[in-house]
Amino acid sequence: MHVSVNTAIFLNEVQNGKSQFECLKELSASPIDNIEVRGELFKDETKQDELSRINELCENNHWKFFYSIPDQLFNTNEVNPNLEEYLKMADDNNIGQLKISMGDSDDISDEQLTNLTNLLNKYDVQVTIENQPNEDGIIDKFDRQLKKLKNAKVPLGYTFDSGNWYWINDDPTIAFDKFKNDITVFHLKDIKNKETTMLGEGLTDWQSMLRKLNSDTPVFLEYDIPSDKLNDQINQVNTILDSRESE
Repeated sequence: MHVSVNTAIFLNEVQNGKSQFECLKELSASPIDNIEVRGELFKDETKQDELSRINELCENNHWKFFYSIPDQLFNTNEVNPNLEEYLKMADDNNIGQLKISMGDSDDISDEQLTNLTNLLNKYDVQVTIENQPNEDGIIDKFDRQLKKLKNAKVPLGYTFDSGNWYWINDDPTIAFDKFKNDITVFHLKDIKNKETTMLGEGLTDWQSMLRKLNSDTPVFLEYDIPSDKLNDQINQVNTILDSRESE
């Protein structure tokens, strides 16, 4: 297994005018397995054309195509009404996985969860929920919400974001140990003073987490990385993944 990348690694370049497609083209020779684009980084007028180009790029490089939705699944007492639109978009563009923040499911009924299950089962797209850096993402509440979804057998995966815990003063190591058996995608960040850093410069015990992670769980770099440091960051993670497979 190789590391994967979220286009957050190109945030500075995108903010300076490059498209996500143009940035991803630069990775064609890189040892990565999957790419994840970010919905908020597309321009409405060019989004569909860019998704088509990225889909072709994924096919040419044998990458799996992931998409990060800038929204949450649950909004107080309703399931996100735009979910099926996202599912159709993914289906049309060969996107294999969608990631969306959990939100607040406390007032979601059993009937709503059944309807959500039926909707998800209509599509081949895997949807994962993510822990947020707000009150809905604190360990106790997220645990309660995750158990509610599991008990209802809603077919959702879980994207563990190793950085989001810092911004709500939770411990990512405690969170990882609690949720590691539920993780289906891993978003990797190293953090110091509530700021992302390059790997090895922050406080996250990320190497230990990766060694304990299920071997088939994709690991995504998801923080802005200067172009002259990208190869090093990719290689650091691949070294851990390679050593884990040989153990």
